[in-house]
Amino acid sequence: MAPTKKGHKNAEKKLGLAEVLSSLPLFDDLYLRMQAMNLEIVDGFLQDQERALLREYLELERTPIPSMVFVSALSQLWVFGIYELLRTWRQRVGKVLTFVYGLRKVRPENRRQFIEQQRTTVQKASQHALISRWGDFARAAKHPRFVCDLEQAFDNSELVFRRIESLRISLAKHEIPKSKGAFALAPGYARLDEITGSILWQFVLEGNEVDAVTRREIAKECLGLAEDHSDHILPRTVQPKLDVIPKYSYALRRVTVVLKDGTSFSGVSVAYCKFIVRVEGHPNRCPFDARDVVDVSYEAAT
Repeated sequence: MAPTKKGHKNAEKKLGLAEVLSSLPLFDDLYLRMQAMNLEIVDGFLQDQERALLREYLELERTPIPSMVFVSALSQLWVFGIYELLRTWRQRVGKVLTFVYGLRKVRPENRRQFIEQQRTTVQKASQHALISRWGDFARAAKHPRFVCDLEQAFDNSELVFRRIESLRISLAKHEIPKSKGAFALAPGYARLDEITGSILWQFVLEGNEVDAVTRREIAKECLGLAEDHSDHILPRTVQPKLDVIPKYSYALRRVTVVLKDGTSFSGVSVAYCKFIVRVEGHPNRCPFDARDVVDVSYEAAT
């Protein structure tokens, strides 16, 4: 079940990859934006190469190996680049959130000391940077709305980031994700998507599941980061409750959810302990707002 797409304030017009990423909180760093711009430039170049590759394939009625190898090589490097950029951004968001959550647990009389310790740590880490990142922590300590924005953006990126991460493990490490070093099947081997000309990868996940994705799909999913899927994301107070619930798939847990008005829904599939992707009996939409969920309980998969 695809999440309902609600327009982000910046999603009313068609945005490029760099603009979408730059709209995320904590993406105001000049060097992150430079990387995003580089990825957008290469994405545009690759789209031209993909279209040319498809034309050549249709004309020859067979795979043009030299062109295929060239596009495949650049596509792999693009995947590595978008993975590292998102990983870096999510790591920064995670550090700020960890600081805020820690601050909330500190007694009022010890808050100043806790903040000063964090300031010292951040400033030491910033000694070779042109700009200190302490302002992000200070803002989060004072503004709960900013913290909510960070949480939402982090959770909103979960599905696309985890998919890219799994592909990257297969391509770069030649391993099956979450398998403790099991060798991947034909890592780096790719096929041609006969609709777009994009490179198509098939890769094995933990539990002998298989995912298939094109580079063009990944780029499109990254553009979706400008959309608001918060009505499919479980509250942060509820997410930890899924950690102890067994998975029935690589990333999915099946639960019954209870809403704040007492209503319950069974057959709810949650990805990565936070994102509702399917509700049994409702194939096209989620019949409730995930932000209204107050509790979850284990439900054996059928």
